[in-house]
Amino acid sequence: MPGESFSMRLHAALCVLFLSVGAAVADTAPQPIPITDFVKRAEVQDIQLSPTGRHLAMTVPVEDGTTMLIVIDRESMKPTGSIRAGGGNVIGGFWWANDTRVIATIAQKFGGRDKPVPTGELFAIDADGKNSKQIFGYRSVGEEVGSRIRKGGDQRYASAYVLNHTPDKDKRILVEVHEWKEGDPAVPTLEQLDIYTGTSKIVGKGPAPQASLILDGDNELRAAVATGKQNNLVFYVRAGKGTDWSVYNDSGVTGVVINPLRFARDNRHLYAEVSEPGQPYGLYKINLDTREKTLLYRGKADPGVLLDTADGKDAYAVVTREGKTGVEVFDAQTPEGKMTRALATSFPGQTALFTSFTRDGRYGLVEVDSDVNPGDFYFFDLEQKKADYLVSRRRWIEPEAMVEMRPIALKARDGVELNGYLTLPKGGSGKNLPLVVNPHGGPHGIRDVWEFNPEAQLLASRGYAVLQINFRGSGGYGHDFMTSGYRQWGVKMQDDVTDATKWAIAEGYADPKRICLYGASYGGYSALMGAIREPDLYRCAISDAGVYDLGMMHDRGDTTDTLYGRNYLRMAVGENRDEMRQRSPVANADKLKAAIMIVHGGRDERVPIAQAQAMRKALDARGYAYEWLVKDNEGHGFYLAENQNELYTKLLAFLDRNIGPQAAAAAPAAP
Repeated sequence: MPGESFSMRLHAALCVLFLSVGAAVADTAPQPIPITDFVKRAEVQDIQLSPTGRHLAMTVPVEDGTTMLIVIDRESMKPTGSIRAGGGNVIGGFWWANDTRVIATIAQKFGGRDKPVPTGELFAIDADGKNSKQIFGYRSVGEEVGSRIRKGGDQRYASAYVLNHTPDKDKRILVEVHEWKEGDPAVPTLEQLDIYTGTSKIVGKGPAPQASLILDGDNELRAAVATGKQNNLVFYVRAGKGTDWSVYNDSGVTGVVINPLRFARDNRHLYAEVSEPGQPYGLYKINLDTREKTLLYRGKADPGVLLDTADGKDAYAVVTREGKTGVEVFDAQTPEGKMTRALATSFPGQTALFTSFTRDGRYGLVEVDSDVNPGDFYFFDLEQKKADYLVSRRRWIEPEAMVEMRPIALKARDGVELNGYLTLPKGGSGKNLPLVVNPHGGPHGIRDVWEFNPEAQLLASRGYAVLQINFRGSGGYGHDFMTSGYRQWGVKMQDDVTDATKWAIAEGYADPKRICLYGASYGGYSALMGAIREPDLYRCAISDAGVYDLGMMHDRGDTTDTLYGRNYLRMAVGENRDEMRQRSPVANADKLKAAIMIVHGGRDERVPIAQAQAMRKALDARGYAYEWLVKDNEGHGFYLAENQNELYTKLLAFLDRNIGPQAAAAAPAAP
């Protein structure tokens, strides 16, 4: 089947459904690339191949911000069924439960900066579009949650997470269920869920509240992991059904963090991430009987996701995040491992990996992406060693017009190694450039990675260098590196951003008189605190959905809605009100010299608009000029395309006036 014809028929099938996939490939007009090319949603989010290879299931965005699940016949490339998550919901993960039925999760997206949050609800649809039904959740009876999703099963005030993703011919799956209750969180149960009727029965129980459950290859509940009250990670095991749980490792006791991932084919070994004190996580294969650990991968950064064999019984490779994203094959004897290594040769400079297989392992779906390529999907014949191009996430993006995201490493003032990325604009010497320092949100457990970043590419297309640093507290570099940022908001975490900025100056990349901070959520907090602590270093600061009053985090916002959220704030931010105020931008507005831009959504539940209003009040009290952009109908980050377009239009104009072509190079713009 010719690759070009294959992809053309798939695009035609999508267009039949009147989705937002009709945009033409970007023309060859000279720079600048339109803002809309960077903010436009991907045509395709994810694709999964059915166990027989007859169908493709994929999620695609809809103009109103929701998503649609589409099933397509692979031979004709015509849609056979579709279903849409309505009511402001999006479709999260999805899996083939058997040869002809797809299971999907429902999630809510509270803003452009938020990842969709699973509601714990599940729905199912047949490949022919029939028998669509919600099979688990608090709205399983009566209330509408999606277009053409019929209600079924029992109404449950609980969340369900699918555990056995390996499709078979059965009509039942195993799910981990967390009941909603006030007070202390519940201990999860393992339940067998009928994917047609939505009825379920309990077949097992976890060892501790909020534990994550792990099945072995025979679908027996054998392992679990839970977070203790002191943020210690406790790893539990048991011999099999009906046996008692025992603690295999408690990081609070041993100082070693073990995060179990999945069982190996023999059910005696288990894959796990292990972080020794002060070290990144390494990937190990652990013999649960002898406790012997075999190292499979260790780098300067934590490993990413494991890649499963076609039959779902074992793993053969792991995604790596050390500098550039890659794939480390640790079992090259498997057909999947051999082909993955071959893919690396076929797609040099990119990350190429299998995302799903047919049951017999004959066919697979391959995703290829990089810092300049948002992602291409291929249908791969493992026997013939032949790949047919299917579709691209953003086909209007031309990789040749994008720029490299360079991995960097530097030492902080106290000797701690910091890693990050530098994106430089095309042309010129790459020296003495206007620089945008872009601290990430989160912040704990989150990191910047080597991938296509629309914001960085947009800024680079306008002539700005972009610096992203994984300051202490970030994820991806071991447990201790993450926790070293606890209670260091505005202190050592901020020092790391400052040190990275000074590194860019010392290396000659940045013009020291043309540097601006720009971040969202925690990154917005860091942008303002950077301008406060280093008033002569930064000419401007842009904060989107930022935190400005640390004490208010304990009083307002959805973080305190759960015990986990409350413990997180206590550990990460602290509880000392005087200390929190000293580290809050609202209490330090008098130290500002930089030009300020504040962006916020009126419906932000993560960081309520009250945070921005408090900062506005502090600036007004001083008579300090600033730019203000608030959209009443937006949440944690702008989501609607027209609002994103307005944001980046005003953001680029603000940068232009302060560090761009219009900027005076002598001193910060007068407030």
